[in-house]
Parts: sequence; structure tokens; C-alpha cells
Amino acid sequence: MREQLKGHETQTTCWDHPKMTELYQSLADLNNVRFSAYRTAMKLRRLQKALCLDLLTLSAACDALDQHNLKQNDQPMDILQIINCLTTVYDRLEQEHNNLVNVPLCVDMCLNWLLNVYDTGRTGRIRVLSFKTGIISLCKAHLEDKYRYLFKQVASSTGFCDQRRLGLLLHDSIQIPRQLGEVASFGGSNIEPSVRSCFQFANNKPEIEAALFLDWMRLEPQSMVWLPVLHRVAAAETAKHQAKCNICKECPIIGFRYRSLKHFNYDICQSCFFSGRVAKGHKMHYPMVEYCTPTTSGEDVRDFAKVLKNKFRTKRYFAKHPRMGYLPVQTVLEGDNMETNLQAEYDRLKQQHEHKGLSPLPSPPEMMPTSPQSPRDAELIAEAKLLRQHKGRLEARMQILEDHNKQLESQLHRLRQLLEQPQAEAKVNGTTVSSPSTSLQRSDSSQPMLLRVVGSQTSESMGEEDLPSPPQDTSTGLEEVMEQLNNSFPSSRGHNVGSLFHMADDLGRAMESLVSVMTDEEGAE
Repeated sequence: MREQLKGHETQTTCWDHPKMTELYQSLADLNNVRFSAYRTAMKLRRLQKALCLDLLTLSAACDALDQHNLKQNDQPMDILQIINCLTTVYDRLEQEHNNLVNVPLCVDMCLNWLLNVYDTGRTGRIRVLSFKTGIISLCKAHLEDKYRYLFKQVASSTGFCDQRRLGLLLHDSIQIPRQLGEVASFGGSNIEPSVRSCFQFANNKPEIEAALFLDWMRLEPQSMVWLPVLHRVAAAETAKHQAKCNICKECPIIGFRYRSLKHFNYDICQSCFFSGRVAKGHKMHYPMVEYCTPTTSGEDVRDFAKVLKNKFRTKRYFAKHPRMGYLPVQTVLEGDNMETNLQAEYDRLKQQHEHKGLSPLPSPPEMMPTSPQSPRDAELIAEAKLLRQHKGRLEARMQILEDHNKQLESQLHRLRQLLEQPQAEAKVNGTTVSSPSTSLQRSDSSQPMLLRVVGSQTSESMGEEDLPSPPQDTSTGLEEVMEQLNNSFPSSRGHNVGSLFHMADDLGRAMESLVSVMTDEEGAE
């Protein structure tokens, strides 16, 4: 994509199309949505419409891909190949939707978006699998049809997929929310826990088939929950519910409808729910059911029975039994014990080495494998192999820390954007509610237990937004930094402008300390 100059005065280079820049700026308006899965899905929905991918059917996308012979998923695509394929896609859309599709603009913006997601280094190339993942994820198709198509791209000729191939698919998928700065809410950039979760669900088989993959995806794993939420957001856009919001009094409710399973005749519209507003007497941890389509009489009767049952349950019960509407995966914290065990094992090997009166144990890069001439040489080679593996794992942990440092910087940037917006407060039902622009409740510590209903199917919806905490390092410096980060966000809900700026400064200093500690530790290693 051609570089574009922002202006002659600043002489700065911008990689984004002017329309794409405007689109990204408009996405900042959705930062007021406090629940990450819905916030990400609503951003993707706006992006999907701007790129006209909501008009692209799965069959049309497949025809365009086949026309350009994009079958080798590991092969790279250059800019010209991407443009040619996108031109084929949008030419077909223009024939079907002449008044909605501007082919040159759509090609430029979609190319811009694909490069932002999959070519952050601006090499001018992305993999075929990445191209397919981005287009298919945002096209117009049934959710399970998308799952089947994407699984087929990484499956072998026999229809089975191993851990490595599944990891490639999940890695390309998680780049979509990562580009929006939302990856921390979905388990971070590390996809290994999600891969392990899928194969544990399949009883640790070496390979899985499409049916098992679909069953796992129906559980909405944390790393992929944004995609089904995107489909529900699209389905709820035109939904009209014959009910009145108990907070803002909107009637009928347009979009998502949230019905309390604790109180009779208590409904909330999506605007009030996403901003965290509640009426007097209703708590955020009370169970609720989400509807993206109008309710049926059977669903009304079922909800009435659940409300009746919950009337006999105490507040302590709801606090002790939170429900999450996605399948959580263990993320960064899984590496804590491993680092401790690796260090202990290294010390043990070092003591054994010194006890045998051998020369000091060299660092792993200096250990060059040679042909074993004695049992002692074979033992040294085995130790060298172990140490190389340990070093690789420790480097992976350091990479995770660096990723979370980037995520913290993104959160700080968003916080400063919120601080620059005008402050406003409104009285609602006798309770003072801070305007969304000043709200710092980015984590969903008080999100209610929420059941999800799509049509006649019932499942649990998004629970608390669990942002993964950075791993506990063996050094006390990193622990102090993390404690400083935690202390930067007091539990008090009342914030004025001064305290917000103070918190932003604390967060900035904490991140500087984190970078310093990580740099010192990396140099020490």
C-alpha cells in the first residue's frame, strides 16, 4: 500500500488510508462499552460494515479464492495478489449491491485492514491462511459454516488436524482482536493454552476431527468468544422487544434485551447494560438472560420458573456461583510454577556437574553436540539439550511479559483518551452515575451472571471479563512492580478528574518500572 503523508507541516508518514483513519477514530466511541467481548464485537461489526464484508456470502468468497488458485495456505501473498483477489470479490458485490459498494475504496480499505492485522512489520506479504481467516471471519455466513471452512483449511487430506495446525489457525484468528487492542481480554497472544484446551476436550487425542472442533467451539473458548458475540450483535441490530427498560424507560427495547432472573418484570436495554447502569434494588451479580431476538411464550414461561426458583436463593449464593458464558483457558499464570521448577532443575544439574569434578558448566549456546565417545560425553550432551530447552522456555516467558507490557501501554493510551473527553454526570433513579467517558471500570469485576438465548437455544453469556495477570517472576523486583500496578487502581468507585490524572501517572510510572525490571533481568540472563 502506498504511503500517505498526513501533512506538509508534520512531515509524518501514515500507513492508513484517510477513510481508515476516520474509521479507527470512530471506534474509540465504543470504548465506553464496559464488557470486552461486546466492545470488541461492536467494533468489528462497524469495521465489517465499512468494508462491506457483511454483504459477502461464504460461497462468493470461496469462488473468488478458487478463481485465484489460493490453495496453498502456507504460501505468501504479495500486495498485487491481495489486490487482485479483493478486486474480484468487490466486483461481484458491486453487481449485487450497486449502490452500496465502491470497489476502489473497498479494495483499498480492506487491503489496509489486512496489512494492519497480519503484516505489522510492513513486509508487503501475508500468508494465504491469514488472508482467508480475515475475510471469512467477517463475511456473511452462519457461524458453524465459518468454523467448518476454517478447520478445513488447516486439516490434513484425511480430515484431521494436529496441535501445530490448530495453533496456526488460532494464531491468525486472535490477531483480529489484537489489532483493536483487545487481545488481553481473550487470553493474550499466547494460543498454546487454547490449543491444549481443545485437545484435552478431545481426550488428548493426537489429532482431532471437524466434529470435535465444532463441539469445542460451541463452548465459546475464551480466545474465540468474540466471533459468536459478533454474530449475536448483528442479529440483535433489528430486534424489537415489547418491553420497557427499567432504567431509561425506553419502549420498545431495540437491540439486546436483558431480563432479570432475580426480579419479576425487570428488563434492561443494551445501552444501559453495556454502561453498567442498574436500578435500585438490583445488583450486577444477579443472573440475567440475554435475548437478541423477540421472546416466545415458551421462553417467557421458562424464565418465570427460573425467577421463582431464584427468589429462594440468597445473595451469598449468587456471589459464590458466578457463571461465565465462555470456556476459560489458563493463560500466563500457567508458567509460574514451571519457571521455578526449571530453575531448581538447573541448580540440581549444576551441583551434580560440580560434584563429579568436571569443568564449569558452559552456557547452552556454547554447548555444541558432538559424537558421544564415552558415557560421560553422552550425559553432557543430554544436559546440554535439557538446558537449551529450559532456555527456550524461559525466553518464551520473557516474550509473554513483553506482550503484556505492550497491552499495558495500550490500556494507558486508552485511559488517557478517556481523560481528555469532557466530563459529565447524570442523575438516574436517585443514583449518581458517572458518564461513560470518565468511567474506569474497564474490567468486569461486577458483571452479572448472564444467560444467553439465541432463538430457542439457551446458553450462558459473558461473565466477568478476566484480564490475565502478568506472571509472578522469581525476582522481587517484578513483584514490586506488579504490586505498584495493582495499587494504581483503587477499589473506590468515586473518581474525580484529579484522581484520574493521578492514576494515569501512577500507571505510567509502574510501566516504566516494569520495563526496567524486565530489561535488567534479560541482561542478567
